[in-house]
Amino acid sequence: LADLARLRPFRRERLSSWDRTGANRDFVLVAPGARVSLGAIEGAGCVKHIWVTTMPIRPEEHDLCGLVLRMWWDGEASPSVEVPLGDFFCLGNSLVNSFQSALFTASTPRNHQFDQGCALNCYAAMPFKRRAKIEIVNESAATHMQYFYIDYERYPAWSEELGYFHAEFRR
Repeated sequence: LADLARLRPFRRERLSSWDRTGANRDFVLVAPGARVSLGAIEGAGCVKHIWVTTMPIRPEEHDLCGLVLRMWWDGEASPSVEVPLGDFFCLGNSLVNSFQSALFTASTPRNHQFDQGCALNCYAAMPFKRRAKIEIVNESAATHMQYFYIDYERYPAWSEELGYFHAEFRR
């Protein structure tokens, strides 16, 4: 928080699942086995906030462990982030619960239940030098409606003081 008041040159932008037709279908469908891009960003920048929620077409098929979040920085061959969606947002074994921490929050009216709807936020800074790519992979048997927005800052130049964000899940 020491740099909160420091003026910095950047442009704030957002990737989201908004309906490009102007209607109210503000989600992307993620079919079983599908890899869906949540967005790609060119140039130096930093992801500052990710909000997601997911709903299966049939509610009984909700599966936060079956959706995998992947992120690549600067054209690398392997993702720097490859984690089941629920686990990335601190909801192990798809057990939802409302909580708040410095980097993550979850909000649900169905605490202590498995595979229920939940609004998920991540505030971890994820800088990149040349490009970022973010996708979700559906390893479950259900089609999901994926709602999201990703707020990021675009920088005029990379700072060598920045480090990369990594998260890996091993079963």
